[in-house]
Amino acid sequence: MAVANAAEALIFLHVPKSAGTTLNRLIEWEYPLFEMYSVDPVLFRWSRARLWRLPQRRLKGFRVFKGHMPFGLHKILPQPATYITVMRGAVERVISAYYFMSNYKLHPNYWKFRREDWTLEDFVQRSPRENVQTKMIAGADYDEPCTAEILAKAKENLRYFSVVGLTERFEESLALMKLRFGWKLESYSSFNVTRTRPKKRDLPQSTLDLIAERNRFDIELYECAAKLFEEAIDKNGAEVRRIVGQLEAARIQDPLRERLFSIGAATRKAINRAYSAL
Repeated sequence: MAVANAAEALIFLHVPKSAGTTLNRLIEWEYPLFEMYSVDPVLFRWSRARLWRLPQRRLKGFRVFKGHMPFGLHKILPQPATYITVMRGAVERVISAYYFMSNYKLHPNYWKFRREDWTLEDFVQRSPRENVQTKMIAGADYDEPCTAEILAKAKENLRYFSVVGLTERFEESLALMKLRFGWKLESYSSFNVTRTRPKKRDLPQSTLDLIAERNRFDIELYECAAKLFEEAIDKNGAEVRRIVGQLEAARIQDPLRERLFSIGAATRKAINRAYSAL
C-alpha cells in the first residue's frame, strides 16, 4: 500500500452512523489540531458552505478535512488530496441513524420526531435521506432522490479513495489507514455508539425489507466497496493481521483510563471545532 505524501491533504467523508465519530477522535490524536478543518456535526450545512468559501491560502494550511460533507472538496484545494471513508451495511446504518436522531437532543430532527411521533417506518418512508452513502460519495444532494446515475457516479468516485473501510470490520479498516498514512494509534476506544436501539433481528421482516428497498443503491454500493476492501486486505494480509493485534492490545479496558482518554478526546475535539469555525 502506497504511503502518504507529506504534501497530500486527507479528506475524511464521515458517513453518519458508520463508526465515523470514533475515527474522527482517533484522527484528532494523529495530526496537529490547527492543521485540521472539521465540519461542525450540528451546524453542518453552514460549516460545509463556509469551508467551500475559504481562501486558498487558508485551505493550503490544512492537512486534514473531515466531517459530513459530499465528495468533491479536492476540486477546490490548492494541494493534492486523497479520500477515506467508512461504509456500513445499509439496513444497520438506517436503524442506527433513526434511533440516534430520536435520542440525541442536539440533532436537528430530534424535536421533529417527537412532535410528529415518527416511528422507524415513518423515517424510512418519509425522510428524503435514503441512500445517504451513495449520495455522499457521488457528491449529490442529500435531500434529492437517488438514481442509477448517482450510483454509477459514486462507484466511479471510489477510485479517489485510498481506503474505503467497513464498520463491520473496523479494526481491519484502521489497520489499512495506519499502513497508508503512518498513524500511531497508540490508544483506542469507541465513541458515539447508539446503545438505545433494538437489534436488527428483533425488528419485523417487513420493516427490514422496506429499509432495503428504499436504500437499494446503498446496498449495491456497499457490495462494490466490500470487494475493494477485500482486495486491500488480501494484498496487505500479514501487515493487517499484525496491526489488528496491536490495536486489540491498545484498546483501553480500564474504566478510569477510558474516562481520561474520553476527556482528552473531547478537549481536542472542542479546540479543533472552535478553530475550524474561526
